[in-house]
Formats: sequence, structure tokens, C-alpha cells
Amino acid sequence: MYVAQSNSRKKEKEPSNLRSKESVLDSIDAAILRELCADARIPRAELSRRVGLSAPSVGDRVRRLEDIGIITGYGARIDPARLGYGLTILIRARPLPGEMANMIEAIQDTPQIVACDRVSGEDCFVARAHVRDVAEMEAVIDRIVPFGATNSSIVQSSPVEERLVEL
Repeated sequence: MYVAQSNSRKKEKEPSNLRSKESVLDSIDAAILRELCADARIPRAELSRRVGLSAPSVGDRVRRLEDIGIITGYGARIDPARLGYGLTILIRARPLPGEMANMIEAIQDTPQIVACDRVSGEDCFVARAHVRDVAEMEAVIDRIVPFGATNSSIVQSSPVEERLVEL
């Protein structure tokens, strides 16, 4: 997701892809993004009323934000617990030498894993998975272990839900 940069930061330290997007994101674009993140199903007429533009102008701006890759999609927020997935786990993984591709494939092929980031530090990956119980947690980890070391944690709560970065 794009983070708006203030002009007070040194331009040479910003990646070029952020500089090009910064010049096209104004306060109305930011308002549109905030509204769409709060409710992606908001009717265009209501969105235009909230940001103070005509519906065609809002439509043009939304299409432009999609075309330049700031808006990458729309979706529903689902509660995994209501679907029977009572545990959310974080799996930190570090592949054995020569096993990086196999570990990535195992992570990608495990349907319970809903997100995975490649990270710096001692571990290479941090994956987030939803499982029904401890037995399923063990099965998920067992798919990754042949390719390296893992360390897992059960998520107790999420004091900060996923949110939009400051625009």
C-alpha cells in the first residue's frame, strides 16, 4: 500500500515509485481512499457527496487510482473464527541451505496460510494461518518443517486491526 510522503523529506531517499505516485495523490484522492477503505461498497453518489465532487469526477479519480496501482482491489472482511477457524497462528520460518524454493512452495501450497511476508533478521518468513485446532496447527507446521526450522505462536488478540496508513 502506498504511504503519502511529506515534501519535507529528502527526495533522494524515497524510492522512485513513491515519488511518481506522490505527485498524483491530493487531498481528494486521500479522502476517496479513506472512504473506500471504510466501505468499498459505498455507492458512487454517496462517495461523491462525502468528498465534494460529482459522481463522474469521483469515477475518473477511482479509475486513475486503480490504473496507477494505488487501489489494487476490493474485498470483504471475513471473520475466520465464525467459519470454525478458532486459532490464528504466526509461523516464523528459516529454510535450510538449498531449501528456499521448496519452503516457499510449501507455504504457497498450504491453504490455511493466508498471508506470508519475507522478512529480515534471523527468520526469512513470517506466515499467518487460520486453523481449527492444535492438531491442524501441527499439520500445517509439518508441511513446512522438512525444509527448515519453524517457530510458531498463537495469536491471543489483535489490539490493532488492519488499517489504512496515514495519507
